[in-house]
Parts: sequence; C-alpha cells; structure tokens
Amino acid sequence: MYKQAVLILEDDPAWQKILRELVEDLNYRAWIVSSLSEVESALATRIYALAVVDISLSLADHRDRGGVEALKIINRLHRRLPTIVVTGHGTLELVIETLADLEADYFFRKDEFDRAKFKAVVRGKALPDTGLSSLSDREREVLTLLSRGHTNVEIARTLTVSVNTVKKHVQSIFTKLNVNSRAAAVAKIAEESF
Repeated sequence: MYKQAVLILEDDPAWQKILRELVEDLNYRAWIVSSLSEVESALATRIYALAVVDISLSLADHRDRGGVEALKIINRLHRRLPTIVVTGHGTLELVIETLADLEADYFFRKDEFDRAKFKAVVRGKALPDTGLSSLSDREREVLTLLSRGHTNVEIARTLTVSVNTVKKHVQSIFTKLNVNSRAAAVAKIAEESF
C-alpha cells in the first residue's frame, strides 16, 4: 500500500521514469505531470506529501522556466508543500531564486544527480502521514475539495459524480479518520502541515 502521493513536474520521459522509480522505492505514489496547467489541476484535486519540480518544461527550449511559475503556485497554497527542484539548467542565480525567494527545500542539478541523496532528501522533507494513507484516491480528492470549503454539490460537479456518491465518500472519510465533522476531517490535513 502506498503512502501519500508525490507530485512530479517533469517533461522529460527519461527523468519521469527515474523520479518515479525513486519515489516508489520509498513507498510513495508518483503523480507525474508535465505542464503548468496539469500542476494546477493536480494541486486542486489531491493532497501531496512533497513536490518535485523541474525548472524547464520544454525539451525544445532550455530557457523555458515554467517550473518557476509552478513554484509560485505551490507557494500560494493554503498549506505548506515541501518542494525539491531537479533541473538540468542550474545557475547560482537560479539556486538562490528557488531556495530563497520561492522557498524550495532542496535543489539538485541533473548533471550531478545523486540517487541516494535524493531519496534521503525526500525522506527528510516529505510531510508526515497522519492517517490519510487509509483513504482511497477518490476520498483524497473529496477531502481536498472539502478543505477548500466546497459543498457536496460543488464536489459532485467537480468530480462528475452524484451528490449521493459524495455523501458516501464523506462518510467513509469520517470513518477512516475517526472524526465526525468536516472541520475535524480537514484538521487532519492541517496536522500534516506541521
């Protein structure tokens, strides 16, 4: 059984494979996206223990800095999401910008990538699990939307399911997390932030 998911923003299929294997070796689920729009969608519907972000999101244009925009989106989240930058185009200025200004937790250059060090950083930086691992993927999506204040009707519309299905998911979340209110369920997410 997997722990929480790790969001991986990477456009290069070879690096997607490497990062997936490393993350799954640590018993996390790798959730891979390759564009800025996919990042926004992924963050809107899932809870992650960590994000891994490549700075350049275009194999054809190494000057692309879409990953910097992704880091800005992550910084605007209501809860802290630790972030590791893995990029092939690391300059001292980029390191300073991502670590200091954009609050990334660690920076790896692909040409100097150390798999053991990466795994150690993931272990050390990923948010702890406080019982959310018992939730199914769909229940995690429902809980994420609950945490944003969405009603059952809004959740049903977003996930393209019936309101009764949402109610069943909410009840299952309450049971698995041993809580009896939406506020208490959402508090479980807040526990992971610290």
